[in-house]
Amino acid sequence: MTIALIYSILLPILLSLLITPWVIRFAKRIGATDAPGERKVHTSVMPRIGGLAIFLSFSISILTIFLLFPGFFTNVSESSGTAALLVFCFVSLFALGFWDDLKPLSPEIKFGVQLLLASIIYFAGFKISNITNPLGAGILDVGIIDFPLTVIWIVGITNAFNLIDGLDGLATGVAVIASISIFTVSVMDGQMETAILALIFAGALIGFLRYNFNPAKIFLGDSGSLLIGFSLALLSIQSTAKITTGFALLFPILVLVLPITDTLVSMIRRLLGSFLKRNPDEISQSSLRRLYGMFIPDRSHIHHRLLSLGLSHRNTVLVLYFVSIFFAFSAFLFIQIDTTARSVTIAIMLGVLLVLCIKKLRYYEIAIFNNGLMMPFYEKWILNRLSFVKLADVCFITASFFLSYLLLNSLFPVSVDLLNFENTILWILPLQLMVMWLTGLYREKMEPFGISNILNISASIAYAVGLTAFVFAMMEVLPFVAATQFLILDFYFLLTFVLGFRMTYQVLSFWYNRDKPSGKNVLIYGAGLNGITLLQTIINSANNNIRVVGFLDDDPALEGKLINGFPIFGGHWELAKTHLNKKVDSIYLCDENIKSENLKRLKSTAQQNGITVKKLHMSFQEIETEVQKDKVSRRMRPDDSVGSFSNSNRVYPD
Repeated sequence: MTIALIYSILLPILLSLLITPWVIRFAKRIGATDAPGERKVHTSVMPRIGGLAIFLSFSISILTIFLLFPGFFTNVSESSGTAALLVFCFVSLFALGFWDDLKPLSPEIKFGVQLLLASIIYFAGFKISNITNPLGAGILDVGIIDFPLTVIWIVGITNAFNLIDGLDGLATGVAVIASISIFTVSVMDGQMETAILALIFAGALIGFLRYNFNPAKIFLGDSGSLLIGFSLALLSIQSTAKITTGFALLFPILVLVLPITDTLVSMIRRLLGSFLKRNPDEISQSSLRRLYGMFIPDRSHIHHRLLSLGLSHRNTVLVLYFVSIFFAFSAFLFIQIDTTARSVTIAIMLGVLLVLCIKKLRYYEIAIFNNGLMMPFYEKWILNRLSFVKLADVCFITASFFLSYLLLNSLFPVSVDLLNFENTILWILPLQLMVMWLTGLYREKMEPFGISNILNISASIAYAVGLTAFVFAMMEVLPFVAATQFLILDFYFLLTFVLGFRMTYQVLSFWYNRDKPSGKNVLIYGAGLNGITLLQTIINSANNNIRVVGFLDDDPALEGKLINGFPIFGGHWELAKTHLNKKVDSIYLCDENIKSENLKRLKSTAQQNGITVKKLHMSFQEIETEVQKDKVSRRMRPDDSVGSFSNSNRVYPD
C-alpha cells in the first residue's frame, strides 16, 4: 500500500511539471490567453487553459495507477457502468470549461450543463442521501430532498472555485489543502479508492502550482477552476459517506470553507447591494432583475478585499492558505469528537470566528445595521403610522406578561396555574394600553429621541404597571411576594421592549450616518458644545453627504478620547497626520475661542493639503422695523437663516 501511495503522489506531480510548460506554449499558439482588464489583477497577457495540464496529468495518472494496482479499484471493476458515467461527466465538465476559455459561453449554458451533469452523477449513485445525526446517534435520512441537495452541492462547489480563482495560485493551493484533507479522512475511514483518487488529484495540482503561484506563468481558466470544484465536490461526498461521528456532515463544509464562504458572501452582498441603490432607475428594477444581480461579477471577493486592506498579492494568497489549513484542521476535530456538547462548542466558536473575519473585510452591503437597509421600513411603517406602534405595544405587553410569569415560575414556583393566570391578560392588556395612551406616550415624537423621551416613557410604563398592581390586589391573582416579583419583572421587560423599539430608528440612523460608504470626510475643530451639537445634527440628518471622521481640539487633555464614538485626534498639529490616514476634505471650525496663531497654522496646513476650512456661522438678529429687516436681509448671505442650528445646520466658508 505504501508503494501505491508513493506512486499516487509522485507520478501526477512529475506529469504535471512536464505537461504544464507544453500547455503554456500551446495556449499562446491557439490564442487561449487572458488579457488585463478592469476586474483583473494581472497586468500582462497570460495563458488561461491550465485546466488542460491538470486534466491530462490526473487522467494519465489514474489510468497508470489502475493498471499497476488494480486491487485499490474494486468498485470500478464491479460497476463499470457507474465508472463510465463518472468518466463521461468528468470529461464533459472539462470540455465545457475548455470551450469557455476559447470562446466565452453564456451563464445560462454553463449552469444548464452543470445541472445536467450533476443530475447524472446523482442517478449514478453518488448522492447525499444520509447524514449523521449531529445531536445523537444514528443516521438521518434526508428523504426526497437528496436530489436537490446533491445537485446544489455539486453545482455550488463547482462554481465556488470559479469565483475564488482571482489571484495567482489561490484556487489551486486551496484545492491542494482540500484534497489532502479528503485523502487523510478517507484513509482513516478505510476508503482507499477515494483516498487514492484524492492523492492523485493533489499531486496533479501540486505540479501545476509550480507554474501557477505568484508570479504565475499560466492561469487555471474555467477549464481548471470548474474541473477542480467538480472533482472536489464528488470526492467530498464519497469521503464522508461512511463516517458515523455526530458532526461529520460539517467536514466537507469546513474543508471547503473558503470557496463556500466567498460564494455565499458574494451572493448576499450583491443581493443586498441591489436594494441599496440610490439611482431612481436602478431602484425601479424588478425583483427578478435584482436577483439576477447576485451573479454579476465584481471586484469585491474576499481576496480583493484583502488586497484593498494593504496586503500584497502573495501575502493575500498565503493568508487564505492559512485560513484553509486552519479550518481543515478543525474539520478533523469534528470527526474525532463523539460528544454533542464539545461539538456544539467548537462549532459555535468557529462560527463566531468566521463572522468576525468577514466583518474585518468591511463589506458595507452586508452590515445590515449600518447600510440603511432597514431605515425605509421604519420611516414608512413606524415613524408615520401610529397604529403600527400601538400594535407593537400590544405585542410587547403580552410578551412581557408571559415572560414575567414563566421566569418567576421557573425560579420561584407559585401556586397559580398558567391556564387560569393567562385570563388575567384580558384585563391587563387594555388597561396598560389605556394608561400608556392617557400618559401621553403616543404623543412622543420618535424622531429625534433624547433623555426627555426616555424619562417620559419610563414614567408611562411605571403608571401602567402600577395599575396592574392594583388589579392584582383587587383580584388576588398572586400572593403579595410573588406579585411584587412579577411586577418588577413585568416593568423591566415592558420598558426594555417599548424603549428599545422607539430607540431602534435612532440607533440605525446613527450607525448609517456614522459609517456612510461615501461622502466628504470632515473633521470638526472644537470638541466643545458647538462641536458636539454639530456632530449630532449631521448624524441625525440622513440627507447630507458628510462623513465625520473625528475631532481636533487644542486641549491636550482631550487627545485620544472619544465623543459619541468619534475620536479626538489632538490639536491643529495633528492635521497633516490625520489627513494622511483619513483623507480629510473639509474642516468645520466650531471653536470660537481658537487663538489667532493656531488658526493661522491650521489654515496653512489645510491649504498645503488641499483641505477646505469652514466656520460654523450662528447669528440671531433682532427685527425692529421693516426697514431694518430689509437692511439685514441684504447684508446676510443667501444661505443665512435665523438660528442656524436647524436640521440642515448651515456651515459657511471662513
